[in-house]
Amino acid sequence: MLFTIDAETALKIGLVTKVVPKENLMNEAKKMASILAAKSPVSLKAAKSCINYGQNVDLSSGLAHEMKSWAFLFSTQDQKEGMKAFLEKRKAQFIGK
Repeated sequence: MLFTIDAETALKIGLVTKVVPKENLMNEAKKMASILAAKSPVSLKAAKSCINYGQNVDLSSGLAHEMKSWAFLFSTQDQKEGMKAFLEKRKAQFIGK
């Protein structure tokens, strides 16, 4: 069964985190894209994998995939850089590895 809900309801129930006027949509999307582009490419790839995989399997399988991805990310150079940057109170320089 498909049904639609309005933007304000979607915001109220937590389905979306922000609602903007139509004329501001592209600027807000570009801002969000810039924020995401500054993140670790390897972690974004893992997040996308988890989302895509989780749509096609049961909850238990989706969570298992997410746990494996999270564990893998701890072995990456980006994780080490992110932790070091946090401790040194500076912006991380991710390399995607």
